[in-house]
Amino acid sequence: MEPTRLGPYTICGQLGRGGMGTVFEAVDADGQAVAVKTLTTHLSDDEGMRRRFEAEIEALKGLRHPGIVRLLAFGEDEGRPFFAMELVRGRSLEEMLKAGRRFSWQETVAIAGEVTRALKVAHDQGIVHRDLKPANLLFPEEAGIEGSVRLADFGIARLFGDAGHTLAGTVVGTAE
Repeated sequence: MEPTRLGPYTICGQLGRGGMGTVFEAVDADGQAVAVKTLTTHLSDDEGMRRRFEAEIEALKGLRHPGIVRLLAFGEDEGRPFFAMELVRGRSLEEMLKAGRRFSWQETVAIAGEVTRALKVAHDQGIVHRDLKPANLLFPEEAGIEGSVRLADFGIARLFGDAGHTLAGTVVGTAE
C-alpha cells in the first residue's frame, strides 16, 4: 500500500519505482511540488538497504550544482526513511531516445559537457555516481537541451575512502 503522507509531504502520485525504492510526486505545506524518494516497504527493515539509502542522502547533502538534482530535506515517517528533492518535470534521456529523438553531434557534445561538469562537482566532493545512464539524465520541459540536464539517482554512489557496501565479486548499478 502506497503512503498518502511522508513527513510534511502529501503524496500526489508515483513517479517511478526501482529495485530499492519508489519516487513520488508530493507537495509540501506551502504547496511546493517536490519528488520524495523512500525505501520500498519490505526493505525498510533491512539494515544494509537502510545504510545504502542513508549513503544516498549523505552523497546529496553537499552537492550544489545546477546539473545535479538538489536535496531539499530528509527524515523518517513511521520507520520509513525518505528524502525530498527538486522535482524535475520533463523527460529523461532514455525516454527521449526511445521516442526517436536523435541528437546532432553539437547537442551530444553540449550534453556531455554538462554531465561531466556535474560529475566533477560530485568527484570534488568525493562522490562517484556509479549508475550513469540515460534514465538518470533528466531534461526539464521548460528548458532546451543545452544547459538543462540534471543528474539524478545517487542511490548507489560511493564516497571516496568509504569501505563501501559492495562485496568483492558483486556488481551494483545497471549492467547494460
